Amino acid sequence: MKDPLVAPETRHGLPGHAARRGPGHPEQRARLGGAVGASTAGARDTAIAGPDGGLAGPPAQTGLPPDAFPGAEFEPFGLDDVLAVLDLAGDATPPLPVRTLRSLHGGVLAAQQLAQQIVLAERLAPSKSTQTLHTVFPNPSRWDAPLDVDVEWLQSGRTFANLALTFRQAGRAISRGDVLLGADEPDFVRHEATPPAPIDGPAAARPVDYPLLPWEVRLAPGPRPYSLDVWQRIPGVSADPALARGLLAFASEPWTGHHVANSHVQRGTATLAPGERLAAAVLAETVTFVEDLDVREWHLLRVESPHAGRGRYLGHGRVHTADGRLCAVFECLGMLRATAIT
Repeated sequence: MKDPLVAPETRHGLPGHAARRGPGHPEQRARLGGAVGASTAGARDTAIAGPDGGLAGPPAQTGLPPDAFPGAEFEPFGLDDVLAVLDLAGDATPPLPVRTLRSLHGGVLAAQQLAQQIVLAERLAPSKSTQTLHTVFPNPSRWDAPLDVDVEWLQSGRTFANLALTFRQAGRAISRGDVLLGADEPDFVRHEATPPAPIDGPAAARPVDYPLLPWEVRLAPGPRPYSLDVWQRIPGVSADPALARGLLAFASEPWTGHHVANSHVQRGTATLAPGERLAAAVLAETVTFVEDLDVREWHLLRVESPHAGRGRYLGHGRVHTADGRLCAVFECLGMLRATAIT
């Protein structure tokens, strides 16, 4: 696997790479298409739900065309590549050039943008940590085109900082992340969420090879329909809290749309007519952090979709340590619909 980091030309001091027509090239796109937010939905062997919310077989059993879901054999990048695109400094003058990961659908991964926005914001405000990030994805993008970030400071004080990070290609905004950062403070009051139940731990979950999350991932049925328990850990990364939050945001994005699509496929409530493909994209996502998390240790993302309809799906999730402590919550709104193959 070569050059999963794409910088089509040498600009602002970043080394250029020649763009190859690999699986992520726009001319090689699969039928599960990304638009606007370029969701990372994909991978045939993951997050497949049966009618009761449990795990079942691959979508190929449902009557959808075999290439309606990208194959699990697609491996666009590794952990080192993810860490490289998150190697960001806060001492450069905007607009800041950033690197991109190769993608299957041809767009810049929404997961990558969420992670970069968190890490960059914390590099720009090094005495503070991300409290919450809200990102919208208004326009399509290309992984093989130059990508820059504009920085707008809304406020910066001793306790809080607010800034907006706009990712642009050819002058057009492909995402805007509004980030609230805060300095650490002692407790005035404290209460915590009840640990999730049931929780059997990662040993009882099924290991999967999910190419878009190149670290240890295990899946288990969620407690309700359209829910999923995702156990993960990322050994070998540094103990950098900003990086941990960025990687957690990266991991929060792919699951909901993919799981909703697969759940409906298994129930027989999602079908494609001849000449159609699935189109999936995240439109907006919010990630809020309440406690620090060591991503090198096992942690649980409990993902759930309370509603889907009118071409949209709503997803939310909670992130817990292995002993049940709540560390973060996230919510996403996405598009999921059938569209004609062009």
